[in-house]
Amino acid sequence: MMVIIKKFPVALHQLFFFVAQLLILKVHGIEYSGSLAYIGAVSTIFAVVISLRWDIEIMVSKLQTLPDCLLDASMTIILMSVVISLVNHMIGQPVPIHIILSGLIIAVHELLVAILFVQKKIYRYSFARSIPAILLVYLSTIGYGPEIIWPISFLVSALFMFFHFGNLFKESILLINLNRFRSITFSRNLYATLSASLFTFFSGFFVIIISYFLDDGYVGLWSNTLRIFNSVFIFVLGACLPFLLISYRDQLMISGKIKRFFYFWALFFPFILLFFLVVKTYGMFILSQFTDFDIGLKGIHLSQIFLVGICISFVGSAQGLYQSINKSLILFFMIMITMAIGAPLILKASVSFIIFLNIFLFLTLALTGMVLAHLIYCMIFNSKEFKI
Repeated sequence: MMVIIKKFPVALHQLFFFVAQLLILKVHGIEYSGSLAYIGAVSTIFAVVISLRWDIEIMVSKLQTLPDCLLDASMTIILMSVVISLVNHMIGQPVPIHIILSGLIIAVHELLVAILFVQKKIYRYSFARSIPAILLVYLSTIGYGPEIIWPISFLVSALFMFFHFGNLFKESILLINLNRFRSITFSRNLYATLSASLFTFFSGFFVIIISYFLDDGYVGLWSNTLRIFNSVFIFVLGACLPFLLISYRDQLMISGKIKRFFYFWALFFPFILLFFLVVKTYGMFILSQFTDFDIGLKGIHLSQIFLVGICISFVGSAQGLYQSINKSLILFFMIMITMAIGAPLILKASVSFIIFLNIFLFLTLALTGMVLAHLIYCMIFNSKEFKI
């Protein structure tokens, strides 16, 4: 418990986001909240592709100095933003410009907060991560729509860090030369980016499916149910996961990294069971305190949504581990298999929120099972042969 309390500042922004989303839900309704959740989910997918996972690379790898990392990451973000914008324009702009812009801003934001964490500037890290949540509430209160408040909130935080890292940017600029541009390689982060972007799409896929077949009200119900009942785990993960990622930098053996990951999640298991029972028994009463949107859900359905959130958190936290052991391509294929199974199930299913929920639960449990089986295999058979 004391360890979590000491790490509380790292997760303070999670608390701000939780309160901010509930306030927005209460004041503006479930449709506005659902639209905001959709923009956040889709723009996050683009952010992962634009950054090519440099934010995670900075945290788990010691192969480059921070100025080197910042230069390579900055050039990557610029190049990928141009490529995505051109492709989007060539195919008729199916993606609204504010979504791509939001992805670019979030990519920059995540890169800079990762540097703050590596530098152990925890309070500045927490402050920078909390700014968007505070601004979301303020900008929504004065009348701006979701497509405006999402990118602007992260932009203000990114600008704060840009000026904070003035000297670091100067060091990076001094490294620029023609040979430097030629030496940049995207292969190191390519597989990690493929798996991360596909997983981000996988988790955002649920929101997209609900939005496409149903409406923003159901999107708001889905996202806010996850937010309310998984908030404790999201908060604790936010506090502890960055420290777990940093610990991978000093552990050379694959088996050692996997054991740390398993120990990390073993601590959560009893609480997951307890929360599952609480949500199943009292979930409807708790949800009714925030919204009166009624589609005939029962406690068991809310507990299923809770389990989907836990599975998403588990696989999401495993991405950094896979990147640190250079096995992101395997994770990519596991996610691909899961989505290949899920696509026909969704297309053949009746348009029903509860039916979609059962499919989402099946898919996330299947992906979680594959990840567990693979990590156990790696821990047993790669314990001595491979070093990172």
